[in-house]
Amino acid sequence: MRQFTRIVVLPVLLALPGSLVAQEQEQAADDAQKATESAVADRPSMAEIEQAWQRGDYVFVRQGLKRHAEETGTALAQYRYGRVLIEGKGGPRDATAARDWLEKAVEQNHAEAAVLLGRMYLSAKKNSTNYRPDRAAELFSNAAARGQSEAQYYLALLYLQGVGIEEDQKQAFNWFLAAAEGGHVQAQYELSKAFARGRGTKKNDEEAARWLAEAAAAGHVEAQYFMSVALDTGNGMERNRAAAADWLRRSAEGGLVAAQRALGKKYLIGDYVKADAEEAVRWLTEAAKRGDTQAMFELGQAHLDGGTLPADPGRAWAWFQRASDDEYGPASAAMGRMLEQSTGDAPDLPKAVRFYRKALAQGDDSVALRLGQLAGAGKLDGLAPPHHAVPWAVAAAGQGDKPALDWVKARADEGLRPAQVALAQIYLEANENLEEAAQLLESAAFDGDVTAQYQLGVMLTKGQGVEQDYVQAHKWLNIAGASGHGEAAKFRDVISDLMTAEQIAEAQRAARAYFEEIRAMPPDEVTK
Repeated sequence: MRQFTRIVVLPVLLALPGSLVAQEQEQAADDAQKATESAVADRPSMAEIEQAWQRGDYVFVRQGLKRHAEETGTALAQYRYGRVLIEGKGGPRDATAARDWLEKAVEQNHAEAAVLLGRMYLSAKKNSTNYRPDRAAELFSNAAARGQSEAQYYLALLYLQGVGIEEDQKQAFNWFLAAAEGGHVQAQYELSKAFARGRGTKKNDEEAARWLAEAAAAGHVEAQYFMSVALDTGNGMERNRAAAADWLRRSAEGGLVAAQRALGKKYLIGDYVKADAEEAVRWLTEAAKRGDTQAMFELGQAHLDGGTLPADPGRAWAWFQRASDDEYGPASAAMGRMLEQSTGDAPDLPKAVRFYRKALAQGDDSVALRLGQLAGAGKLDGLAPPHHAVPWAVAAAGQGDKPALDWVKARADEGLRPAQVALAQIYLEANENLEEAAQLLESAAFDGDVTAQYQLGVMLTKGQGVEQDYVQAHKWLNIAGASGHGEAAKFRDVISDLMTAEQIAEAQRAARAYFEEIRAMPPDEVTK
């Protein structure tokens, strides 16, 4: 009986731990379920995140999107979390993490994520591993094929520029068209330009105007500006200057600097709007504040001239100074004129010349004429090196300034190489004094002037002002070509076909003799 009892009790004891394990498993599962439910209940909804975005609570947005991206794995949450990481909303920017999350959203075919990720790959530094235009093209292509208009627009740009994909103007046009028809405003503007230029399609002014109007009506400020230009000039559209002024104002109010400057100028001179000093200053100043040097110049000129704005040389100088400091040549030239003409202060020719030369260096060639006139009048002595003044005097002489021409002749007689070459060129263009031109070129050529060497070679080839001499022509063309004159070598090869082998050998010996003579000269004699 005792033995039986032990047999019966043993299974009960063995079963007891299994029951406890099951209970523990059930409890753990229940706890996990409750934890999950608690986590879900604690996780903000997308609606709550949206509300936080609207009120500017980006910390809440970032934390909420992070949880959604990690816990739910939805493409929308991954995309939006990638965006806040890029933008640095609610925390520091993290481009690396943003790319990772966007790639995950792309794996789930999220089109907006593909576009944003493609733009990231294109905007990275070109020498970095994150610059991947080919990957961007792939991302845009996939999203574009599914009708995403922004992707279509960017894909068109890549085809247009040949970035990350082979350049194809026709494909660029087709994708601009698809995006434009989908309502993408920038694509509408680009499509207008494509029709206007015949880029990737046949030139079509009517379609260009239609798409320009579409983009302008949608608020594209550049389109609005060019709508204004077209309506103002009647180029591509029926002329309507009242409508042009309206579109120009829309563009200016939209922040386009060129429109702000143009609107300011219209108010300044009363061009189809009533002249209005306050409005002129308002719009020109707005453009100037944003770094537009032309607007600064216009303000300076308006204060210098008087009229709509009161004459104020001090203000004029201040605006010119700002534009000049920003490398705007016409402003530097205006300052030179003020100094020379004693506008506001006593005349200061040395300082005026410095500003004229600054304007030249900044690309304003118009002041060369005035500098040439000053040279011809003998007023540049000691203010500019003569070899610098030669092209200025030539510019003035070309406008009929005889004193400037006389100045060039005097410098040529003194042996100034640039003057000799310039005077010879004047004679050649006028087809007069050709013998003297040849003499001037020969003198400059012996002294090492490459242009003179080439031109003398041409004259010897043609027998222009000198006796035709292929040997001497070949010699000088060979010398000029060896000094880097591209046309000289080509011309030498042409006349070589007209020469005997003996003549060519003689010309080559003469060229070698010239170079040996140059090498034997003291350095100061070579460079003078």
